[in-house]
Parts: sequence; structure tokens; C-alpha cells
Amino acid sequence: ELKRNEAFGSWLKRIVINNCISFLRKSKIHFEDVDNHRLPDEDYNDVVEEKIDPAIVHNAIKQLPEGARTIVILYALENYKHKEIADLLKISESTSKTQYKRALDLLSKNLITKSYVN
Repeated sequence: ELKRNEAFGSWLKRIVINNCISFLRKSKIHFEDVDNHRLPDEDYNDVVEEKIDPAIVHNAIKQLPEGARTIVILYALENYKHKEIADLLKISESTSKTQYKRALDLLSKNLITKSYVN
């Protein structure tokens, strides 16, 4: 029985967890230990990097808005820290991080679009 409004979230969470556990037990779902599986010898990032044309990435970076482009270049290419970028551009460190994340999202979207066009 629920006695206080503050306890509602905890109570609901416990019900959901218990229902999930019951479902898994009834379904007899078997989980494998991931420690027993070997990862492929090739690193996924190395394979992806080999297939990306640097000219396409360069052009995609050039198409970013000026502020986003500046932050990507300073952080990813020039190895500046977000604190240093913030001081240099007279913005907050969190703004630098947010703009960098948004720029990467936009860059990723642009690269995916380009790969379908080519």
C-alpha cells in the first residue's frame, strides 16, 4: 500500500523490476557470459577509418556553421581542452561541450547523407 506521494516513484520502479524479473524467469531466457566470447582481432574503428575518404570529411567540416566548425577544429584536430576553447572564444566550458556534441551530430548526419548520394 502506498502511504506517501514521495514513495510513488520507488514503489512503481520496484513493481516494474519485479515484473521484468518474473517475465525473464517464466520465459527461461538464457544470458551468455560475455567474458567467454572473443572479440574480433580487427578493431572496428580502424576498419571504419580505412574506409572514410578524408576529403569528404574535410568538406563536411567546412560546411558546418562557423562556431561549430571552430570548436571541432580546436578540440578534435588541435587537441585543445574544452576549458581552453571556452577561454579562447569567451564562452562557457559547457557551451563548448554542447556545441561540440551538436557539431558532431550534424557532421555525422551530413556524412551519412553524403554516403548515400555517392
